Amino acid sequence: MENIYSRNGLQAVINASGRMTKLGVSTISKGVGETLVEAAGNYVVMDDLYAFAGKKIGSMIGAEDACVTSSASAGIALAVASLICKGNLQKVKHLYDILPSEPKREVILLKGQNVDFGAPIGEMIQVGGGKIVEAGYANGSTVDDIEQAVTEHTLAIFFVKSHHCVQKEMADAKSVIHLANRLGIPCIVDAAAEEDLKIYAAMGADFVCYSGAKAIEGPTSGFVACKTRELADHMRLQYKGIGRTMKVGKECTMGLVKAIEEYLDGGKRNPVTKEELERFAARIGEIPGCKTTMIKDEAGREIYRCRIAFDPEHYGIDAKAVVRKLQEGAVAVFTRDYQANLGSIAVDPRPLNSVGELDMIYERLAEIQKSAKGRK
Repeated sequence: MENIYSRNGLQAVINASGRMTKLGVSTISKGVGETLVEAAGNYVVMDDLYAFAGKKIGSMIGAEDACVTSSASAGIALAVASLICKGNLQKVKHLYDILPSEPKREVILLKGQNVDFGAPIGEMIQVGGGKIVEAGYANGSTVDDIEQAVTEHTLAIFFVKSHHCVQKEMADAKSVIHLANRLGIPCIVDAAAEEDLKIYAAMGADFVCYSGAKAIEGPTSGFVACKTRELADHMRLQYKGIGRTMKVGKECTMGLVKAIEEYLDGGKRNPVTKEELERFAARIGEIPGCKTTMIKDEAGREIYRCRIAFDPEHYGIDAKAVVRKLQEGAVAVFTRDYQANLGSIAVDPRPLNSVGELDMIYERLAEIQKSAKGRK
């Protein structure tokens, strides 16, 4: 399995984990690649490009405007900062100097959504100048918990839509957005990996933060769907302040626009179908000590994965050891290991490059089992 990374001495990777930042997120189409090259080879007035891209993206997803960012997490920081500074350039240039005297900085966040997605989400809010106020409990939160946390210092209400969050007994996005609208408080939705680019804006969210590289499979980038052009303008103004540290280039901006166009037109076809994954699950189930089931995404998306549970007595080692073994060698296999401590891993077919990679995963798991049992 040779590629640009293996030729440079880096470990090649089979990604069966998901569109994860730690694995380079996703791969781009030929059309997006060609757009990146053409955009990188020419000059443009960046402020005009940002305005064009925001208007174009907004028109495609049913929002009045959008702000292009370097990532979804950058979008969070810039959205928070824009609510503090609004259109005041002096505040933008002196954000951290003015924070002690700013009356509204509190961002309400459900306790079960105060997660680490590879970095703490709270840090993104605080980079933008916000102060986190948790509402509810990790095992259950309601819109009333949020409303009771509102004070005269409240800047925004924040909602995270992610598999990383607690799903049990949590207030849903629609209810939270409706509450924020009723109270006249801006609502920021983190929908980084979500596949529906229109739903949260249609619900009335003021800002919806998306990754350009996850579901959309574009270049390293992101964008924030904004309820009004004024909100988008205030976000773009942040590029004269903290946004400078997280600026997005011309090539990624145009690549993102192209990727969204392709995505909304049907996008890249997943090389592995649900039926092929089911056949893979049946084969894995024949390996001694392995039991497979097809599972749906934890956050409710129409994504299906293969869960593999390991019986250490018959397989030879436990799931946590399997994870370590899969990541060894010239070609590392990364799976979803969030429940390895409970005895199982999962295979996500979306990031795979071919059905052949499923075969390679099967072979690795079969080899690990034979080796582990051979030592006993």
